[in-house]
Amino acid sequence: MLVGVAKLAPQMPLDGDFPYLHLERKFMHLGYHLFDTAFHGDDVQAAIPLVYATALLLVTIVLVLNLTAIFLRHYLRRQRGQSC
Repeated sequence: MLVGVAKLAPQMPLDGDFPYLHLERKFMHLGYHLFDTAFHGDDVQAAIPLVYATALLLVTIVLVLNLTAIFLRHYLRRQRGQSC
């Protein structure tokens, strides 16, 4: 798996200017953001809700991608079985 990490990403790679997705901008990987917020912040106690929200978002994204792959595999196997 290839992931990119930037310590500070001042701008989002998505905005309202054409072409809307700017891949040349820096971005922060959610796993690193979770680690950085949880252990390297100034006030760790105040960051706990952000840590939980980031962890929930990361788990939700992984779950949705896995379920999509499972349903796609099931669909393609069914299609291949009907054509034979």
